[in-house]
Order: sequence, then structure tokens, then C-alpha cells
Amino acid sequence: MNNIVKQAIVALLLFVFSWASYAQQLRFVTEDLPPFHFMGADNKPAGALVDVIEALMIKTQLSAQIEFIPFARSYDLALNNKDIFMLSLMKSTDRKDLFQWVGQIFKSKAFLVGLRNREDINISNIEEAKSFVVGTIRGYHSEQYLKNTGFLEQKNLHLSVSYKHMWSMLFEQRIDFILTNFISVDREMKSIGFNKDDIKPFIELHDFPGDLFIATGLKTADKTVTILSAALQQIKADGTYKNIMDKWGL
Repeated sequence: MNNIVKQAIVALLLFVFSWASYAQQLRFVTEDLPPFHFMGADNKPAGALVDVIEALMIKTQLSAQIEFIPFARSYDLALNNKDIFMLSLMKSTDRKDLFQWVGQIFKSKAFLVGLRNREDINISNIEEAKSFVVGTIRGYHSEQYLKNTGFLEQKNLHLSVSYKHMWSMLFEQRIDFILTNFISVDREMKSIGFNKDDIKPFIELHDFPGDLFIATGLKTADKTVTILSAALQQIKADGTYKNIMDKWGL
């Protein structure tokens, strides 16, 4: 099937489904994570993925509210309620059957990041990192990834509830690494008073799933998921998605 036919099918789906759903308001829940999603200077949601959601709303004629909520609560809300979507969620094996997956919204790479001045650290793989303490956010897929790899709380795994606390732990050398995608680090660290030049990636985790998806729980109507999925395909096909990523340097 060529691209022209695919785009025609997508456009037809949008036409068929969206007319009956114009009054429906969706909730997109996420945490503050620049440059993907954050509260802008005008006290309104901003960021690359926020722009993607706004483009989807234009295509579908639906309306949406974007809320910034800690990850664990966002996850619970989307899992157990209809019409609530996680703006960016990793599609892991343990989550696959719990959610409906609208589509991939971003792909990133994962690294173990540490302080640049830690000349005492020299690792080349995740196994060697087990001799140190790695930090991440509680409830993230990175928590499960590290536990599956053999990291243990109270030994070599530290879980934080906020980015500020996690980065503070690193700069105070109470932990040795942070598992991160490294893309959002610059703005993230500036917002809490740290300097990106003081850190560096030590190793890349090639087996870490980097695909982020728009996801919603099983209570959301199939029709709504179909509408959004079709619109996401369309903005990728017509160049809107690429223009947004270019705008944000992604």
C-alpha cells in the first residue's frame, strides 16, 4: 500500500469518527519534563510533545486539557479511568496489556550519566555499574529495568520521587549514576540550579526501550483511540510532526 492510499485511509477515518466526538474533552496527564512537556513562562503547557497533542486536537476537532501530575499518579489515573491519556509512556512487556497504545510519540536513547569529575569511575557496561549506586524516578520503567538487570534497593539502586531530589543526590555524590535519556537534561538541570557541563554519559544502554507512546487505559472507547491514532499517523505523513521536532531541536 503506497503512502497516498495510506493517507487517504487515515483522512477517511478522521472524517468518519471525529464528527460525532467534537464535544468530547480528553485529559492528557504528564510530569514536568522539558523540552517534551513543561509549564511555560505564560503559565501554560509548552514543549515538543505538547505541540504534538495540540496538532492532534486540530486534526480531530477534539478538545484536550493537559495537566502536570507526578508520574505515579498519572499512571494510576490513566490506567483506571476513561479518556485520560499519558502523554508519553514507555511500552514495556508488563504494561503492554494494561493500556491501549495510540501510537509512538517519540524515540530516545538511554544512558547512565554521572559527574564529569568522577575520575574514580571507569565502566564499560551495565554489569560493571552494579558496583556503584544508580538513581532513577520511582515508578518509571527504568526502575523495573534496573531491578530486572539485578539492581537492588538499599544496595545499588536509589529511587527518587522528583528530578530535583534525584539530581541533588548525584551532585552530593550520594549516588553515582542517573539513568536518563540525556535529551531533557539541560533544561531540567537549569530549572533546579545545576550545570549540564558538570555531567557526562558514561555508557549507553542499548537494550533499554526508548519508544514513548501516547497511552490510555482499557476503559477509554476504542473509537477515541482510533481517532487519535489516525491523526497521529496523518501529522507524521504530512510533515507536521517533523516540523515540531525540528522546532524543538529534537
